[in-house]
Amino acid sequence: VDSLEKPRRVLIMVKAGKPVDSVIEQLEPLLEAGDIIIDAGNSHYEDTRRREAALAKKDLHFVGIGVSGGEEGALNGPSIMPGGSKESYDALGPLLEKIAAHVDGKPCCAWIGTDGAGHFVKMVHNGIEYADMQVIGEAFDLLRSGAGIEPADQAKIFEEWNKGELASFLIEIS
Repeated sequence: VDSLEKPRRVLIMVKAGKPVDSVIEQLEPLLEAGDIIIDAGNSHYEDTRRREAALAKKDLHFVGIGVSGGEEGALNGPSIMPGGSKESYDALGPLLEKIAAHVDGKPCCAWIGTDGAGHFVKMVHNGIEYADMQVIGEAFDLLRSGAGIEPADQAKIFEEWNKGELASFLIEIS
């Protein structure tokens, strides 16, 4: 940590819950006022709020970042949803925007807000994604059990759907 440029920016991506708190406890004595701890894991936004408030009392910044994109995001850039203070985003934004996916030349990254907002938006994103996957699964089931359509023909139907207004990454990978 001593070798990092100040203000130091320390990124952690560990399992949500106690492991995040444990890493923070280990980092705290090594950090100074103005340094930034970035949690890019899947922490619950209430935990992020608690950590952000506790670390602010010690003049440390805490940024909860939602990261979305899976394998494709790892290869081509994820969607990044940073929370934390605006001051923290001003320090981190240029780097995060370089890492993020770009659409029409614009980064898929924007400051979301304080008080756990980054992880809150990621939670909402996941809820919508899981609902979409459930609908797609039910469509497959209805085509098979309701309409008697064979899997190979279902694939053709989904290919057609993915060429029109239903086109989406989730339809594409189904």
